This record gives sequence, structure tokens and C-alpha cells, in this order.
Amino acid sequence: MKQPNNPYYYYPYYSPYAAPSTMDQQAPQTPYRADNGRAHLITGIVAGAAVAYLLSNRHVQKSIGATANKAWGAVRGEVEELKERLADVQAELDYYREKDRDSE
Repeated sequence: MKQPNNPYYYYPYYSPYAAPSTMDQQAPQTPYRADNGRAHLITGIVAGAAVAYLLSNRHVQKSIGATANKAWGAVRGEVEELKERLADVQAELDYYREKDRDSE
């Protein structure tokens, strides 16, 4: 395929009359470590301590176990319901296939 003479043909968003982008004029960013000193370290330590405390608490462990048990029961119930629906659809398909064969 021959390329057209127009160099802007393949870049539809090019506008030679638009103002220069401000992205080119931004100041260089400071490195991540210099910008975030101890704030992230302290936040991580506090969050880790909170999670460790919650997971070592017996009451929290029991409530997490109870919630997981209820969720698993709900999932099993939904799977059984889906199996029943699929069996019903299969039975309907078999019925209509037999009906179609009998009419021929």
C-alpha cells in the first residue's frame, strides 16, 4: 500500500496550531524515597501491628471462621440450585427432542 504524501494522515490528533503541551514544561520529579521518608514506614508498621493484633485475637478468629462458614454454605446452596436448573433445562430439551421425533 502506498503511503500518502500527508505526514499527519496517520495521527488524527495532531494540530499544528495548538498550544505547546504543559507536560514538556514540568519540573523534574523528586525520587520516591526522598519524597516519602518516614511516613510510609510508620504507616506500614501501624497497619502491620493492627493486622497482627486482629488475627491473634480469639474472638476475631471465631467471627472470621463463622463468616467463612456461612459464605461457603451459601456458595454450596447456589451450586446445588444451579445443578437443579441445568437438570430442568436438560429435561425440557429431551422432551422437545422426543416430541419432534414423534411428529416426524
